[in-house]
Amino acid sequence: MLKYMQTWGLTRSLDPTGLLPQTQIRYSCRAAAALHQDEKAAREQRAAVLADLAQHSLSAGQLALLRPTAHQGQRETKRQRLRRALAHQRLGLPAPEDVTDLEPARIVHLKRPAGMRAARKGLPIVGMEQEVMEAVAERDVVLLCGETGCGKTTQVPQFLLEAGYGSAAFAERSGRIGVTQPRRVAAVAAATRIAQELGCELGGLVGYQVRYERRASANTAVKVMTDGILLRELQTDFLLQQYSVLVLDEAHERSLNTDLLLGLLSRIVPLRRQMAAEAGSGVAPLKLLIMSATLRMEDFAGNPALFPAPPPVVRVPARQYPVRVHFARRTELHDYVGAAYAKVRQLHRALPPGGVLVFLTGQREVEALCRRLRQAHLPGRGFDDSADPVSGELPAKGYGPPAGGVDAFGGDAAEEASEGADEARAASDADWDDFDTEAALEEEEETLVLGGEGFSPEQLAAAERHLEQSQGVVLGALADTKQSEPAPLHVLPLYAMLPAAAQARVFGACPPGARLIVVATNVAETSLTIPGVRYVVDAGRAKAKRLEASGALARYEVGWVSKAAAEQRAGRAGRMGPGLCYRLYSSAVYNDAFPAHSEPEVLATPLEGVALTMRSLGIDKVSNFPFPTPPERGALAVAEAALVALGAMGPKQELSAHGRAMAALPITPRHARMLLQAAEDVAAGAAGAAQALPYAVALAAALSTESPFIMVDSITAQDDDAARRQRSAAGAAHARLRAAGGDTLSALNALCAFERAGRSEVFCRDHYLHARNLCEAASLHTQLARALARAAADGPLAPVAAAMAAAAQALGNSQGSGINEILEPPGGLPPPPAAVLQRLRRAIAAGWADQVARRVHSAEYLATRQGTVDAGEGSGKRRAVRYCAQATDEPVFLHPRSALARAAPEYVAYTQLVRSAKRPYLAGVTEVEVTWLADVAPPLVTLSPPLDAPAPRYVPAADAVLAWHGAAYGRHGWELLPMARPAANAVARARLFAAALLGGRVLPALAGLRAALVMPPEQAAQLTAQGQRRVGELVCALQSAGVDSRAALAAAWRHDSAWLRRELGAWVRPAAHTALDAMWPMLLSEAAAPAAARIRSDKAEDIPETALLMPSDGEADTSSDKMLHIIPLRPRANSGPTPAQQVKNGMLAHSKAAPLPP
Repeated sequence: MLKYMQTWGLTRSLDPTGLLPQTQIRYSCRAAAALHQDEKAAREQRAAVLADLAQHSLSAGQLALLRPTAHQGQRETKRQRLRRALAHQRLGLPAPEDVTDLEPARIVHLKRPAGMRAARKGLPIVGMEQEVMEAVAERDVVLLCGETGCGKTTQVPQFLLEAGYGSAAFAERSGRIGVTQPRRVAAVAAATRIAQELGCELGGLVGYQVRYERRASANTAVKVMTDGILLRELQTDFLLQQYSVLVLDEAHERSLNTDLLLGLLSRIVPLRRQMAAEAGSGVAPLKLLIMSATLRMEDFAGNPALFPAPPPVVRVPARQYPVRVHFARRTELHDYVGAAYAKVRQLHRALPPGGVLVFLTGQREVEALCRRLRQAHLPGRGFDDSADPVSGELPAKGYGPPAGGVDAFGGDAAEEASEGADEARAASDADWDDFDTEAALEEEEETLVLGGEGFSPEQLAAAERHLEQSQGVVLGALADTKQSEPAPLHVLPLYAMLPAAAQARVFGACPPGARLIVVATNVAETSLTIPGVRYVVDAGRAKAKRLEASGALARYEVGWVSKAAAEQRAGRAGRMGPGLCYRLYSSAVYNDAFPAHSEPEVLATPLEGVALTMRSLGIDKVSNFPFPTPPERGALAVAEAALVALGAMGPKQELSAHGRAMAALPITPRHARMLLQAAEDVAAGAAGAAQALPYAVALAAALSTESPFIMVDSITAQDDDAARRQRSAAGAAHARLRAAGGDTLSALNALCAFERAGRSEVFCRDHYLHARNLCEAASLHTQLARALARAAADGPLAPVAAAMAAAAQALGNSQGSGINEILEPPGGLPPPPAAVLQRLRRAIAAGWADQVARRVHSAEYLATRQGTVDAGEGSGKRRAVRYCAQATDEPVFLHPRSALARAAPEYVAYTQLVRSAKRPYLAGVTEVEVTWLADVAPPLVTLSPPLDAPAPRYVPAADAVLAWHGAAYGRHGWELLPMARPAANAVARARLFAAALLGGRVLPALAGLRAALVMPPEQAAQLTAQGQRRVGELVCALQSAGVDSRAALAAAWRHDSAWLRRELGAWVRPAAHTALDAMWPMLLSEAAAPAAARIRSDKAEDIPETALLMPSDGEADTSSDKMLHIIPLRPRANSGPTPAQQVKNGMLAHSKAAPLPP
């Protein structure tokens, strides 16, 4: 036996060091021989069992599952025995005796339609079920890597169902199976497919929930949702106890919500495990599967901040037909649209039947190439489908912004100066017959082949035959390219802004004898399989919105895609059979200039919403959060500063009541703040506020989506005259919807008109509007109205609930019912009146308080710096007006196509700053009044010490002793009107209130005793008179009781009606004491009267210049702390230094008012 083992090298495995004595090795050999005999007997026994099982007509594959998997000479592990037991149970057979001591396997038998069972067999993931479920059983976090098309999205939830997850029969697995998708369309499609494969009704065993729709019930075991829905659920249930397993799909896309969920779940999963180990906790463990379509796993598996112990990675082998990739020898850096056009011509003339998928950057380029390809096949020369739009849809023409610039709403739009360039290129194209196809094809270098593993030559040939048969007839020109014209083309665009019906055309049948050409943006990279595509033409570029380092400016730029995205694009050619991919760039550019992976969304988007969500979850140290890719600390600081400016957080970074309400709304913090301001105006009883509230809800929905207006300059047609006519019609249609108050209100008009028209796509076609954007805004309008109608009076939305009730009462619904109908009338909201628009502009100022710009007027500056530049060099186009924005020191401009371009108001709020190729522009502009700024954004106001003139005094309209301060707004220190706030010094407030009380300004009845006073009432406020007994006693009594307002005086008299009688009597001549006693009941009545009855009218000379009353954070506790007031004042002469002069003298260094002199 020893010699036998030495022959096969087994002694080295027994003694790898070579230091054991031979006797010990011989002992080990005898033990191994005994073990061998035992295993031989066990194998013979299992063989007999398997022979018995032959009567069950089991296949060879099924019998293989029942055999032990341990190698000869090795003990079978617990994991291997458990696998064997599971196989027995799935086949309905009793478990073998040697595994009866193990925990019974949990299995749920699913009944699938016969056709679905056959369809599943070809998916690569089905063969990996055992590996996936073993990893899930052993670890709480599992990474699953499988290429798009392997079946992981639809099959993994079914694996989990079969393993008992989502089943009430197993307590620790009874929670739902949650599956997240980054896009709503993908979530609905995945749920629909899973339900079809299981043969169940959607909304029963399998359901879904997206932003505007929910089809799930209490019996739903598999719930597919967008990542945003799960994030909202996590805010109310941090442990996510309704789920037993969560599947985060498409994690490679690195969406902001998915990254945030990963960070949170990396802490929730171990917390659930720890709580499950505690007796009586009632909490079960939570499993997490992270699924990715690329090999980008280092951000997850190799991130110790996310997962201290690297989770296992299960890789599903790709099953893709081979795709031969051709690189261009020379990279076209500018006219890559023309290069794509030439390549499609080459493919069409030289290659066999098959659809062509072309990847470009934006919809303008997509439509330009579609138009050029169609024009090359005008009637008489080939197939022309340009006049074949889907019924009710817009014809195929350029929608939205041109690439690289910005429109008035912030869409990218830079090719303004190159209108007609596409037509010029199309006109210069040579005839098809003059093109040397073979020479052009030789200008490529063939370098690599993607996919193809696991296919035999016979299978590849069969796939090619099937693909050619599915294309119908052989294309006309392919048999003899020299004697016949090219076959017709069926050219279709595909991009995100295209209406759904137009998008669906790419999945329809291609006309007989024509070749399908789909020109798409990166929307076709993943999750879409376009039938018949055999060839891919990749420009290698994509358009993306990127934030500059400061976070203030965004720019739309065209750049190289990642290598992972390029492989995804090439893979589109290998879905139906072997394919070809032509890259319009060289292999050197690919290797040197392409990043390995795309930039995560967390690095390219504002983080206000993320910071607010995390604060609402109790995460105070946002910078310490375990992001898969941590954002820049500067970006987090900018986000938190924005939340402070919006009032969501206090100066100590604590979450305010405003912040909790904003976090409870399913919209961004800025839109939520705008909505809260509208609700506060209703609660304050402001004129017209109740009528404005329904429009504020619609406005929040309209601004939460992209612009509804199609860019006029981007509209194209078959000839110049038709394009000019369509552009003119579009401009006229848009003018009817434009609002004088700004671009944001124009979007509101468009949404209201769309809803009044019954949400008709025909209306969008006639008015040149984006139907997709308006449908999404209308759905969000409905969701917001329902959420606000359900707002509880004791939750974070309590102020909104109170405003809803007040609005219902003000609008004639005293019972408070039907609030949803008030917020969203069945027939749509009528056009908003002027008073409502003004209220909405004030609410917008609150939502974008830190994004305000002031017009620059210096003619000398504009002349020397060329600040006012005609857009068209004498073309008569509107000029771009220069502004100074809060967020940047760089001059910015009002877009010539903005609704405010002609008016150019002094102050505007903007939704974003976008840098175009020419200059930075303000996008989403709204006119605001300077008098609103301090009222809606106190954190952005800086105050000087109290001004000498006007002097502090008691103001009856505010019922407070006020001191006036110079005020500046924002980082640029823009001068505001003098601002009044309760005086900070308690003694000074008592002195000034005493003087006002004696003079009859607090209680008008006391004015009748002014002639009977022993000294002028103004003496009570003088420092030099404080030593006099009657003055000191009155001031001391008021200060001791904290009385410096009429409301405080009424409260003191409710406690003791005779209080202050002696002190006031000391100021009245003895002969008038009887009159004072007689009017005392009247004084008590006036003090207790409601505010509306107390305040009549104040003399103009009693109130200084226009001032704003701010909430006090000093010692005073007055009713003015709870509300902001605007006080109309008249100018005064000789008022001393202006606030602007005091700003220049450095008097705004203090953020709070300094105390008055004692």
